[in-house]
Amino acid sequence: MADIAIWMKSFAAVTDAGSFSTAAARIGSSQSTLSKHVAALEAHLKTRLFNRTTRSLTLTTDGARFYEKAMSALDTIEAAEASVGLEGEAEGIVRVTAPLTLAESRLIAMLTRFMAENPRIEIDFTASDHALNLVAENLDLAVRVGQLADSRLIARRIGVARRIAVAAPGYLARAGRPQCPADLAQHQCIVYSLLGTGSRWAFEDGSSVEIHGSFRADSPHLVRAAAVAGLGVAVNARWLFEDAIAAGQLEHILIEHEPVRMPIHIVLPPGRYVPARTRSLIDFLSRAFAADPLLAPDSPA
Repeated sequence: MADIAIWMKSFAAVTDAGSFSTAAARIGSSQSTLSKHVAALEAHLKTRLFNRTTRSLTLTTDGARFYEKAMSALDTIEAAEASVGLEGEAEGIVRVTAPLTLAESRLIAMLTRFMAENPRIEIDFTASDHALNLVAENLDLAVRVGQLADSRLIARRIGVARRIAVAAPGYLARAGRPQCPADLAQHQCIVYSLLGTGSRWAFEDGSSVEIHGSFRADSPHLVRAAAVAGLGVAVNARWLFEDAIAAGQLEHILIEHEPVRMPIHIVLPPGRYVPARTRSLIDFLSRAFAADPLLAPDSPA
């Protein structure tokens, strides 16, 4: 019976990953080891847990039933370990993804502090402004800005992205300074193509405006560069523009009309078993975001 917890962890890893190869890479094991563990578990339970084909791996009815119970048992084991002080022994690799600009402006500093407090935990970071598939990309958690599209993901809201409208001094001298959101309809606006609302910009006061422009990009860095170059008005997270505003390259406009704020979540792959190292990072980031006036969910900043 001592081995069953190990077999269950391997079974859970394969189920969450959707394949033996992805699970092996994710937990630092081998396919053959995971296969042996799952085979041993099936022999112990006297039932088949997976339907296997050359292209897919799905749970049988018994497998789905057992998975739910196994997750509960593994959660209990994790909680029991934490209750006697093993939480401080968390170690291993946490694979994280987040938008590049958020990472540059805030997350790297947070992760530096986290790693100093947890020297046995390593961070493998993937920067992307696209919503990567956590299972397919072998990721443990993502920090995502905006509304979540995949309801299967486990999500924890940790903050908000406060956004602002900006433009270069040269553009404003040439085109005039908008006084209200409706004025933007007469301006060149730089479209961030990954924004779910497309070319309609909404504001916290309930107003919105259909904007147009000659330049659009799928990168916040390019949006900022285009704004600095004088191509038009840009709206994005305040952290993206902080340095350019301080340097006099951009001006904060429409100060009395804040664009709609975007929620920030930590999201996890489907499945309830979360290693102690991942939970430690989640709790740390939640505290760090709450302490930052620019990111805290309830801050008026």
